Amino acid sequence: MENGNFLGRAWGAVLVVALFAALPAGPVGCATTAGHGDGPVRTVWQGREQFVAIEKQDPHPGVAVANGHPVDIPVERLLDVLAAIDVRYPERGEEVPLFRGQELQVLGEAVHRGLASAGPDEDVTFAVIGQHAFLGGFLKERKVTAGRVFCRGGRLNIIFGDVLRDVKENEDRRLHPLRMGARSAAAPQDWLLAAKPGSAGFSMERPDWITFPVASPAAVPAPPPKGGAAAPVVTETPSARPGIAERLMLLNELRDRRLITDEEYRGKRQQVLDGL
Repeated sequence: MENGNFLGRAWGAVLVVALFAALPAGPVGCATTAGHGDGPVRTVWQGREQFVAIEKQDPHPGVAVANGHPVDIPVERLLDVLAAIDVRYPERGEEVPLFRGQELQVLGEAVHRGLASAGPDEDVTFAVIGQHAFLGGFLKERKVTAGRVFCRGGRLNIIFGDVLRDVKENEDRRLHPLRMGARSAAAPQDWLLAAKPGSAGFSMERPDWITFPVASPAAVPAPPPKGGAAAPVVTETPSARPGIAERLMLLNELRDRRLITDEEYRGKRQQVLDGL
């Protein structure tokens, strides 16, 4: 009987040791985690399957070109750029905003921090989930958009992998990984990126790759003419400036969903209006 108890305790000790050996080392939620690609990443923000992170550049089709990082792009400029991107479905004849509501606020803040901390050989990658209407707006579906962001030559580059992809419950990411987009080639897609009318300075590298000036085109003074006289400064009117309406609508939505306080809403709203 005593031998049986001894053997039982011994097997219990073995199981406990094996259990602890199988647990991951280090504290949960540390800044450096397993990468979404081939190397480690530094997490800037994470919420379940959503994240903004810093990781090594993806492989280049030719000679690697260093990014212009770190770079400090104002959150307001990032919000203008992200709110200006539409996605087209040629077969359906449909064009919809790519980001809206909380997606914009999360990406604006987190991508700003990521670009300010990234090195020349690093990109900022992201995956964000939003509620998007279908059937005429009667129902909403959860959809994920993922991509990579980097600056080069004074331009903000965004390459998309997954765009408004359906989020399925309990989907195994080992079998169905999120696609961050790649410099080497575009992922198969049934969509095209576009910029809203009035979005100055944008260009398309590929259907999945869009670029914008790091600085707002209206904020960059025109070079003087060859005669040496200073060129007249053209100022934009409030009605011609993109992004103001989108930011005010975003603030209203964040307040209505109780994601920001009334005091925060009034402060941010006044900042937007001060920029008119």
